[in-house]
Amino acid sequence: MRIELTGRQPLLRRDIRACVADEGWLTLDAGRLSFASPLDLAAMVALAHNVPQGTRVGLVVPRDIRTASYLQRMDVLRRLPVGTEIDGRLPEEQRTDCSGTLLEVSPLLPSTVQELVNRVGRLTSEQLMTGVAGLAFRGAGELIDNATSHGHSQLGAFLCAQTYTGATSGRVGFEFAVCDTGIGVLAHLRGNPAYLRVPDSRTAIAWALQRGVSGTTEQRGNGLADLLQFTQEGGVGRLVIRSGHGVVSVAQRGHYRRDAYTAAATGITGTWAWLRVRFP
Repeated sequence: MRIELTGRQPLLRRDIRACVADEGWLTLDAGRLSFASPLDLAAMVALAHNVPQGTRVGLVVPRDIRTASYLQRMDVLRRLPVGTEIDGRLPEEQRTDCSGTLLEVSPLLPSTVQELVNRVGRLTSEQLMTGVAGLAFRGAGELIDNATSHGHSQLGAFLCAQTYTGATSGRVGFEFAVCDTGIGVLAHLRGNPAYLRVPDSRTAIAWALQRGVSGTTEQRGNGLADLLQFTQEGGVGRLVIRSGHGVVSVAQRGHYRRDAYTAAATGITGTWAWLRVRFP
């Protein structure tokens, strides 16, 4: 399979450009990629790891030198499977300490979860206003908990984050993404007998965003419903969750919320989640 990553934020779009070609290969063709979000970065690595045994992986490097440099700086190439074939020219790496604003693509495993939670906490506390930082951190923490508790994958998950100072946009912001390689929202939700009849992934994600809904019989399932509540402090937030063929986007500004539920032609294995918040 060849997945074409073109333009800006291709894996945040509803439809992923994929075609069946080169049997036995997964090729991530980023040749025409011009901008990548944290979700694009983490999802590229998750896709590369979540392939059938014996499948070879290739990456076409972005022709735009700045984009290629960004993929390299955010550890996308470092986190690809051993033996991945790289097609294209890589710029000379110039790495500076950006730990106050960046969390490079990192594997989320039982052995790394606490360190990564701590790093996300530092990112939010250093860039966001007091009070809002804690709420944004709890949102990211809920997505981390879902990936580690519900994904049920030996490969784990991959996360990535970035904060924005507002120097160019005028808005302080935070973006966070976690992409697991597990069973997906539908299979997890059907683990609870109350949701055995949920028909598809799109419906499953919509249910998972409701208060009290969980794939277990434990008293859980409140976190996703509250992820964007902190935007009532005056910010703007967006949450995108993709699993199977389902894609759900939730946008909230103050007390106004808009949900969009769609079905994508190309499905994914596991669950991808992306959270973005902006504050004036």
